[in-house]
Amino acid sequence: MFKPVRFRTAASAIVLATMISGCAAQQKFTGYGGTPRGEVGLATRALAALNSNDVGQAIDFAERAVAQSPNDAGFRTLLGNAYFQAGRFKSAEAAYKDSLTLVSNQPEAVLKLALVEIAQGKNDEAVAFLDGARGMLDPANYGLALALAGRPADAISVLEPAARQPGADSRIRQNLALAYAFSGDWTEARTVAAQDVAANQLDARIHQWMLLAKPSHPSDQVAELVGVKPATTDQGQPVRLALRQTDTQVAQAAPAAAPAPQPQVAEATPVAAPAPIVAAAPAPEPVPAIAEAPATPPVSVAMMAAASPEAPAAFAAFMPKPKPAPKPAARPRRVAAAPAFHHGNSNAVMQLGSYRSPQQVAAGWAHLTARYPALREYLPMKARFDSAQGTFWRLSIQGFDSQREAMSRCAVLRNHGGQCFVRGAAGDAPVQIASR
Repeated sequence: MFKPVRFRTAASAIVLATMISGCAAQQKFTGYGGTPRGEVGLATRALAALNSNDVGQAIDFAERAVAQSPNDAGFRTLLGNAYFQAGRFKSAEAAYKDSLTLVSNQPEAVLKLALVEIAQGKNDEAVAFLDGARGMLDPANYGLALALAGRPADAISVLEPAARQPGADSRIRQNLALAYAFSGDWTEARTVAAQDVAANQLDARIHQWMLLAKPSHPSDQVAELVGVKPATTDQGQPVRLALRQTDTQVAQAAPAAAPAPQPQVAEATPVAAPAPIVAAAPAPEPVPAIAEAPATPPVSVAMMAAASPEAPAAFAAFMPKPKPAPKPAARPRRVAAAPAFHHGNSNAVMQLGSYRSPQQVAAGWAHLTARYPALREYLPMKARFDSAQGTFWRLSIQGFDSQREAMSRCAVLRNHGGQCFVRGAAGDAPVQIASR
């Protein structure tokens, strides 16, 4: 039987041990779109129930608050916290993603989203979110989350310098010790842990870490560190609470300009793109076009919004497009006009993947635009990223009017099988696409 391990001693200071219930009391609802109506009272009652460990009541109140005020990111984060404390990781993932789509600058929500994805075995997706939010995450949290995601070497490269800084506390040292343990360096783990753990408790601490280092299920490490029990069944967040694209309050798109003429290229045998390292896993088969959709709307929120005549046209941007009917007769080849990219003023970029070389970036872009043709409307960018595992090249797109618009487009792409996350531009430069 599963028995969650709680690090109760003061010397333990593992950051995640108090993340779920202990930090809940600091939750605020101002500035997140809340209004002084009944839903604020519901959220307050949900918070009180959560702090009292009455998880069932907390979920009930939080779901009612979200239903009444669906565009309040604070309510959705609170709902994610309630699901998390109940061990419903799939439901918590949906709630946190919806909240971050509304308001992206939520470090705790980003961290908790990564944790619930790690608990479901989605380590690459979790690392992608952590990487995109690194600038706003505490090194102790960021490093430990990397270790839990199966990247102990990267975690050590983050935590070791932080532990040497003046004023570094026991949280960072203990998380560093745990990262060493996960990497298999038990001697170093014991040496670092001994700086804060009493000698008569050190063996017990190392024994706990040995159990954590070899989990039987992806959820074991996260569940034990935060002291929750994974739910036996989790059907996910109720569909009625899923974020609709009208909830995001993104401005209506301007009338679309006439599409730039596309070059007519002879059909060739497709070449498989190199596998991306991060956040660019091969997408499933394209979703059928809206015109061919069944009478009953699919569960996907993005699909429902895109099919609605009241939804902004731009929300259907990343839906895979049907192949055009074959031409009755070949026409003379023409020189294509230069592509017309979106030119938004936002510094936000949508990262699509991470590759080992610039050449793989170009191949990855060709692969993604073949599956999602509307990506060609945005300027492809690449940026070099040096890490403990070597040098990578990030592939992203630019041209959004705001970070919220970028988050909305990313949500649509993910709902159609793609992988992405939004971050600020950092050394990104246009990708040189070879002419055909």
